[in-house]
Order: sequence, then structure tokens, then C-alpha cells
Amino acid sequence: MAYGLLIIIGAVVLMILEQPEENLLVTEIRELKARFLAENPCVEENSLDSLLMNVLSASKRGVAVLKSDSDECNFDFTSSLFFVITFLTTTGYGTTVPLSDEGRVFCVVYCLVGIPFTMLLLSSLTHALLPWVTHTPIQNLQVFWGLSRNHAALLHCSVLAFCTATLFFLIPAGALCLLESDWNYLESLYFCFISLSTTGLVDYLPGRTQSLAARQGLEFATSCYLMLGLIVLLVVLESFWELQQVQGILRFFAGPRHGELKGVGLDELVLSGDMTGLEEEPHYTLPISTISPAFSDSPATPTIELPPIFDLPPMATSKENVPPSLRPNSTPDLCQSPSTT
Repeated sequence: MAYGLLIIIGAVVLMILEQPEENLLVTEIRELKARFLAENPCVEENSLDSLLMNVLSASKRGVAVLKSDSDECNFDFTSSLFFVITFLTTTGYGTTVPLSDEGRVFCVVYCLVGIPFTMLLLSSLTHALLPWVTHTPIQNLQVFWGLSRNHAALLHCSVLAFCTATLFFLIPAGALCLLESDWNYLESLYFCFISLSTTGLVDYLPGRTQSLAARQGLEFATSCYLMLGLIVLLVVLESFWELQQVQGILRFFAGPRHGELKGVGLDELVLSGDMTGLEEEPHYTLPISTISPAFSDSPATPTIELPPIFDLPPMATSKENVPPSLRPNSTPDLCQSPSTT
């Protein structure tokens, strides 16, 4: 119910914010079309609509049809590599799609093999980096700074999140703002977020207004940025996932779970209730075996008495098999009186 309410709230907010902008854009395009038809009476409206539909359909499939985009090619090596990276990381900006049936079949087969392998690679790299990036720094904070594990983990995750936001969001957004003259800083930051969150909306993509060499360079840089950024984000998320506060929130919504908590140290265990004055009673258990000598008129023969849980009768052993410390003393007692002997 909470998740459904979250979806409804998001839809309502987007409708309130974006519907006026959409209506304004539609009105502007219709006025532009009416002005064009008025200035060019020889052009029929149906023919213009058909031309615009074909142009828009080709543009949605990543095919350049305008004169300014005549040098653009979507399936050279750099563009194909960019398409493969966005495809395997499930980012999928949508600007480039396969045009042939053979290409679509290949993408389906390639997806079935490539996406699980990519997820396996990202997961393996994340777990390999986690001890170096998270566990070791937390232990160093505990040892050298004297912090508890909880405080050390919070401090480390805060620093890790700040460094990640700076190196993979704020600085790349500034660089894109400088490279793309028609992008402001908010649009550049928006592109960085939709890329690393694997949302991959098609409204922004760097290099579309640049030369061919600049576009290829930006596509290659974006491919490297995606792979490296996803690995770093997975490490950060895994580090936050091990926080006790996050685990507590998870147990609050998912219910109590059996098993040890991740990252819990002895200094973080809190006992509820007043434990003063309570002493733990010692518990005794039966020994595995009890060796006791049985004295009689004959020479003593030690017997091994097993506890009842074994349901076995006493076992007699020979005198030679009994250790000397357990053998009965056969020498006469020097303290006994002559009358007794």
C-alpha cells in the first residue's frame, strides 16, 4: 500500500508540473505549422503532416535526416560500442535501435547472455572491492580513532557518499555544462543521474550537436563513465546496506529475521532491562565416563561406569590397562594399629 501510494503521488506531481509545459509546446508547434502553411500556400497540409511523421519516426529510430546531422552515423564502431554498453548495463538511452530483423534477433540473444554476465561481473567486482573500500577503513577508524563500529561506519559512509557525489555527479555535470553549450548545469546533472541510475531517458545525450570526432569521443567517455560509475555506486550502496540503522529499518518493514546482523560488534550490543543483581546459575553436565574402583576382598578391579544415556553396563578392565594413578593402593596402611591388622 505504501509503495502504491508513492507511485500515485509521483504520477500526480508529474501531471501537475509537466502538463502545462506540454500544452504550451503543442500550441507553439501548431502555431508554427499554421504560419508555415500560410507562408507557403502551395504546400498541402496532409503532405506536410506525412513528411513530419516520417521524419519523426526516423528520428526516434536514431536515423539522422536533417542537413545538420548528415555526418552522424549510429553504427560505426564507437557508436556500436556505446550502444552495447548502454544495452548491457540496462541504461538504454533509446537514441539508437536496431533497424533490421537480424539485428533485433541478435540483440535478444546477446541480451540473454550479456546482461547476466554483466550483472555477475559487477557483483563480483563489488564484493572484491568492499573489504578494501569499506571494511578496512571502518576497522582503522575503530583502532586508531577509538570509535565504535556504528559511529565508524556512519562516518565512513558519509565520507564515501560525499566523494562519490563529487567525483561522479558534480564534477562530470560541470564538465558537460562546459562541453555542451546548450545545456545548463541542472540539465547536465540530470543526465548524470539518469545515466548512473540506469534510467536512460532519451531527452539528453551528449555530443549530438558536436562534430563527428567530438561525438565519438564523448560516446567513448560516457561508456567508461557508465561502467566505472555503476561499480562505485554498487560499492556505496552495499556499504550503506550494512549500516545497523538501515538493517533496523529493513527489519521494521520486513519483520524480524533470524540470523546475525551484518557489521554488529560486541560494543554495539545493547541489553534491555535491568541486569543488575542477576547472577547466572552454573549448569553442570554429566562427564562422558566415570572411573571408580570397586573394593572387595579380591584385588581391586576398576570398572568404567557410563552415564545412563549410553544404556551400557559397566565395563571391567584389567589391572594392566588402568593407569597407575587410578589403581588402588595395595600397600598396607602404616598408621593402622597392630590389633586392627
